[in-house]
Amino acid sequence: MKEKRLVILACAFLAFAFVLELQLTNIMCSDYYQKAEAQNIRSVEVSTGRADIVDCNLEKITGTEDQVKALITAQTDLQRIFENIRPQDREKFYQQVKNQSQVVVNLVNPVQSDTIYTTSKRYSSHNLAQNLIGYTDIDGNGIAGLEKVFDDKLKDKGEQITVYFNVNGNGDIYGDVYSQVSEGSRVLSLTIDNSLQKLCEDIAKENIVNGSIVIMETESGKIKAMASAPTYDANNIADYLERENSPLLNKALQCYEPGSVIKPLWAALALEEGYNKDRLYTCKGYTTVDGHTYHCANDTAHGTIDMEGALINSCNCYFIDMVLKDKDFVMKQMANQVNFGEKIQLCDGFSTNAGYFPRVRRLKNTGMQSSVSFGQGDFLVSPVHIAAYMNMIANDGVYVSPQIAMGIYDAQTGRISENLYEYNRKRVISSESAQRIKDMLVQVVRQGARGRRQPERLSAAGKTGTAQTGKTADVGHEIFTAWFCGFYPASRPKYTICVCMYDGGESSVSTTPIFKEICDEIYKMGMEEY
Repeated sequence: MKEKRLVILACAFLAFAFVLELQLTNIMCSDYYQKAEAQNIRSVEVSTGRADIVDCNLEKITGTEDQVKALITAQTDLQRIFENIRPQDREKFYQQVKNQSQVVVNLVNPVQSDTIYTTSKRYSSHNLAQNLIGYTDIDGNGIAGLEKVFDDKLKDKGEQITVYFNVNGNGDIYGDVYSQVSEGSRVLSLTIDNSLQKLCEDIAKENIVNGSIVIMETESGKIKAMASAPTYDANNIADYLERENSPLLNKALQCYEPGSVIKPLWAALALEEGYNKDRLYTCKGYTTVDGHTYHCANDTAHGTIDMEGALINSCNCYFIDMVLKDKDFVMKQMANQVNFGEKIQLCDGFSTNAGYFPRVRRLKNTGMQSSVSFGQGDFLVSPVHIAAYMNMIANDGVYVSPQIAMGIYDAQTGRISENLYEYNRKRVISSESAQRIKDMLVQVVRQGARGRRQPERLSAAGKTGTAQTGKTADVGHEIFTAWFCGFYPASRPKYTICVCMYDGGESSVSTTPIFKEICDEIYKMGMEEY
């Protein structure tokens, strides 16, 4: 009887336990439990700060590397965090910790902590187009380049990130910290193509100590690459302030003496004014104008040549003779048409330097007119100026304003919300004159520099320039600015390419092979249909 009673009690206990477990399960599945559990989850809204800058295909230029961050709370080991942030960030870090209960800080190295999460880093050490993009200060304000120009469109417009973490009854964080990106962020899209930009930067790194490469899309005027050398790491600006060759400057926007790269423009102008391209001139290697003697390079006598021969041989004397017949000073009018002596606006608030082109009063001096005819004298232009004028010849005589910005896009949908690209064009010379100059520039590439200019596939057109600067290097040699500007393919130009090297020596040796290499690589990227 006693044993039977014990069995009944045991069964009753098991039944009670089962009912209790069932009720607990129901409670745990109820809204009440879920709400109670949710009270243990905390969240904090943080931001990547700035909207990213992307290329024409919406591929990232900024924000290409991960950035480890830590969410600092009262329970965080501040000493370990302090040791793993940049020295220049530490003072700001302490001020934030004093005034805020929760702080987000960038880490140089990951640390063992439950409050670590990952987002994107603004600049990498090998960031593309850094001289164009510019940089921000420690508070995320745009200080230089496009970061400064578009500061109001970028600041606080980046991805909004919510960081979630669990807390116990004492308020201590436990478990993993995880983040979630909210919708609604924007990006600034440039005309730059990352593949072409990387190509130019890789070539510049190997071949250019001080200079730039610009690639402009012929039909649209969109700048597809703007590489400046030397470049810099935007995470360590102070390290570059005193470095040689001014790495913080964008060399594509600076101005230099053009030298002979300008001669196709004056040839086009002469054709427009009725000059006979077949007229013969005998070059003795020098010519005298009003008591001053001007020379061709190395005093080379080119003999009897026409306009095409003068371009192929880069004959200074031919062009002096040609422009001295300009009594109405249409050279100045042409200079105005292609924006010489003026800033070129690449987008609202961002431009090249103005450079300089003489006023008509100064051009009345035959010495000044002679010097300007072969790109010397008081004459300064940027690589963008040169690319834009050469692009006019490639584009059948129509000048298209260079542009660098496409628009503001939604980062999630890829839809444009604000257009920044302006297609401005004007006819400067006739299509007939442009075609004649094109044909001559094809021969310049084909016959000049002992074939070093001719790409492996398809023809190209262009012109060298080796400009005197009037300066001497520390080691004693004269400093020249070396140029090559042309377009590719010559039959149906897609890109205009300008290479400029300060202290670049003889252009046929320095800039010409770079132009050829760029053309060859562009072909490999998908020009087979041409």
